Amino acid sequence: MRYNKIMLRFKNKHALIVGGSGGIGSYFSRLLCASGASVTVHGSCDSIKFKHLQQELREILQTTGMTPSLDFLVQNISLEDFKNLDKSPLIERARDTDILIVCFGPFVQKSVEETSFEDWQKLSLFDYALPGFLTSAALPFMKKKRWGRILLFGGTRTYSMDGFYTNAAYAGAKTGVCSFVRSVATTYAKYGITCNALLPGLVDTEYIESEQKKKLSRKMPTGKLVSAEKIAESGLFLIEHEELNGVLLNVDGGWKPAGNVL
Repeated sequence: MRYNKIMLRFKNKHALIVGGSGGIGSYFSRLLCASGASVTVHGSCDSIKFKHLQQELREILQTTGMTPSLDFLVQNISLEDFKNLDKSPLIERARDTDILIVCFGPFVQKSVEETSFEDWQKLSLFDYALPGFLTSAALPFMKKKRWGRILLFGGTRTYSMDGFYTNAAYAGAKTGVCSFVRSVATTYAKYGITCNALLPGLVDTEYIESEQKKKLSRKMPTGKLVSAEKIAESGLFLIEHEELNGVLLNVDGGWKPAGNVL
């Protein structure tokens, strides 16, 4: 990953990356650290992988020669945590941030009759309420500064109403996110705030086993999974430009779920 092209893009801005310790989020953490922004990286647990990323991010700052602040927040978000989420360190950070990126959220692939009460709770809270509440917390500060960037995640082909055989609950939450993104974009554009969403397809991350990657790659028209790094670069492009607001950007290599969407 080359950083010289993005240095100083977000100098004097503070970025909060929720779910920034792994997968797509870790690439956002790398890119924002190289952009001149002060960065808070959230992770669910203080794992060895997260510690390695922390060291890498410090090395990126040394390489670029920049000295913005770099902070790490470890907070596991459970169903029980939602009762007092408004008092949590994560929400406090959101109330003082210029750039909010929410990569965190579970994926559940089940038929409707197999979707349990706990599944419904997780999907509605983690995939819809959490990014929504983080946005609500961040907006007053952004309005005061008359500048802000919010980037959330939809799901594959959730940019419009559709039907899904095996992930109806997940797709419903993500379709809601896409509607929410458009609502924030149209309401807060006058304050210099943008809100966009990335809609990834099948993504190559460390969470997928090698055999599963091979199986999924065969479904792609390109024969390969979408790079998590490229998704992060697409997101950086969205938050850089004020004219890009309310965008629901597919980053899926042209893939369409066969036998999944009605």
